[in-house]
Amino acid sequence: MSPFARLQMMLLLGNVAFIGAWAVALTRPAGWQWIGATLLAFFVAIRVGGMWLRARKFPDEGRSRRAAILSSAIAALAVAMWLYTAFRGPA
Repeated sequence: MSPFARLQMMLLLGNVAFIGAWAVALTRPAGWQWIGATLLAFFVAIRVGGMWLRARKFPDEGRSRRAAILSSAIAALAVAMWLYTAFRGPA
């Protein structure tokens, strides 16, 4: 398996963790704060870390670095939205 395909699979796992964190925040099972926070931390570590790893391994005239910065900003926005939902509660 190529390194690019492995990275894409890891990024996909990060996205799945984020979707799981949303599901936990909306359904609120027992212990949802810990489960949701863990999934959210996994999302940030895998998604943002993976993009910065790619930017460091494949420096292509700054394109990977810009993608990593954009991914970091989007991840920060996603975390803020999740926290808002978790504190505010489902509608």
